[in-house]
Amino acid sequence: MSISKNKKSGFTLIELLVVIAIIGVLASITIVSVNDMRARARDDRRVADMKTISDALGLYRVSQSTYPVSATAITITGSDTLSTALKAEGVIQAVPFDPDVVKSTRGYTYQTSADGSTFVLTFCLETDALKTFDKGCGARNVYSP
Repeated sequence: MSISKNKKSGFTLIELLVVIAIIGVLASITIVSVNDMRARARDDRRVADMKTISDALGLYRVSQSTYPVSATAITITGSDTLSTALKAEGVIQAVPFDPDVVKSTRGYTYQTSADGSTFVLTFCLETDALKTFDKGCGARNVYSP
């Protein structure tokens, strides 16, 4: 006497849906985390760019006794008057500009006093990860000697 059971092994539809939902949640958490890390990396680059431009301006002032004069704020694009002056003086090969210039509403700006004795660099941040500066284009996002 032989009794045969017709038993199929495999996953039910419910089990597959639960696994797919879990994978979807994990993937979305990972994507959000990676995007936040990219924004923080761009913010770190912005602060490093401010230091690079400031150092180049210091070298320019040593040789010219003044900063490149710009009484009104100019946006640093790499082909603006500040970039041209710094490259012509040989203090920098390429002037950095905002790493997310496509999405950035403002980028980096440069302005001096009327006599060129002081300067101010301003920039915008995407995150509030840097405690010294504000997210966005706040008043604390100024780099000056």
